[in-house]
Amino acid sequence: MSTLLRVPRFRRHAFCTLAALYAAMHSLSSPAAASAAEKPAAPAATAQPADAVNEHNRWVTGAAFSPDGALLATVGGESLLYRSGDVLLWNPADGKLKQRCAGHDTCVWAVAFSADGKTLATGAYDGTIKLWNTADGKERGSWEAATHWIKALAFVPGSGLLAAASEDGVVRLWDVSSAKPEEKQKFTGHTAAVNALLFSTDGKTLVTASDDKTILLWDVAKAAPKAKLEGHTEAALALAWVVPDKTFVSGGEDRAIKLWDTASAKQTAELPSQRNWVTSLAATTDGKLIAAGGYDRTVRLIDPTTKTETAALDGFTTTVWAVNLSADGKRLAAGSAYDSTGKIPSLRVWTLPGREELLAVARPEASKGVKLNGPTDMKPFVAAVPVEAAKPAEAAKPAETKPAAKPTDKPAAKPAEKKPAESAKPAAKSQTDNKPADKKPAEPKPVEKKPDAKKP
Repeated sequence: MSTLLRVPRFRRHAFCTLAALYAAMHSLSSPAAASAAEKPAAPAATAQPADAVNEHNRWVTGAAFSPDGALLATVGGESLLYRSGDVLLWNPADGKLKQRCAGHDTCVWAVAFSADGKTLATGAYDGTIKLWNTADGKERGSWEAATHWIKALAFVPGSGLLAAASEDGVVRLWDVSSAKPEEKQKFTGHTAAVNALLFSTDGKTLVTASDDKTILLWDVAKAAPKAKLEGHTEAALALAWVVPDKTFVSGGEDRAIKLWDTASAKQTAELPSQRNWVTSLAATTDGKLIAAGGYDRTVRLIDPTTKTETAALDGFTTTVWAVNLSADGKRLAAGSAYDSTGKIPSLRVWTLPGREELLAVARPEASKGVKLNGPTDMKPFVAAVPVEAAKPAEAAKPAETKPAAKPTDKPAAKPAEKKPAESAKPAAKSQTDNKPADKKPAEPKPVEKKPDAKKP
């Protein structure tokens, strides 16, 4: 995947605020080690994903079209964290469900098709990766690829390798050509979660975007960075090729959308800034259209040649987590969360260039004029950094204050300048109730000097 949130409540009477949810996600260094208390003891039965895009009623956190455009894969689940995840294959021509791939125990965040479209790879919050046959939806492989959240996946062109980025800041290459996947290489250079991946068409260059505010260009053969691209002032969350191998676009928490040249490793332009965090990006390979999704609950279409916004596809009442364009540029898909109050589905598909929605539904007037949070209204959640996790060289310096959580949808007071003391880490809350979640272990597992990243 090369992928980017107002998030509705799962159930209004039992869902914590988005800031508390994000704190819960990031207060656990290893989802696998999380206490059973954080999981619902007896979750209420929920409906299966609906059989048409205009009725889809589960979270959609990732989307990808097959290379030939005949399939649309979406991933997500019952919730953002621990409840069962979804892997669904749709017919983008009529909006009907073709295959339901069951097996993930937690929310699925990453998705990627192989070059021939016959294999689908998916990665979940618990660090598990699964491989599926797209013809029949059957699982053909599963393994624990990391002890952290899998944030992005991408097949390496011209090989049997799959790249997986995770919350620990490391990118791992897996040989998935055999029945038992084998780790072949590690890319360790980022100092925080890796959120998005891009490979050049020859598979020799890898582009990664991270919570550490940087983008790295890698020599794949050497597993070594060959350039560091700086310019984002907050976490970089999404990537997409605009002109394959030559120009790519990035977006992140600073609301910026930037164009970069791979040859010079320089920023060439900044596109219209967004109203809120940019969570996902996609682009047509002719370099004429970029689609951006984000916290403002809108999919914005941008012309990179004129650097202007050409359309805004609204109607969502929650954050847009995923956007993707078919290779021929004729279909656009976007994923969010199901709004039960307005009966608004979490998956929408449009045809381009006319922007006609496939299987559209009537939307309440309230969804058409959603108030946007201004920059000064966003109150970031600042997570305290455990003392033992601080680097020796930085121990004498105050830790940098960085929003560790996604902003809430409701206007909030401007964040105070003072950062919470490192020893006073706030208790994280469960995503299903308002009870404090178990505290993070005193001695988190050491980062392997590069993997996993952040995605939300």
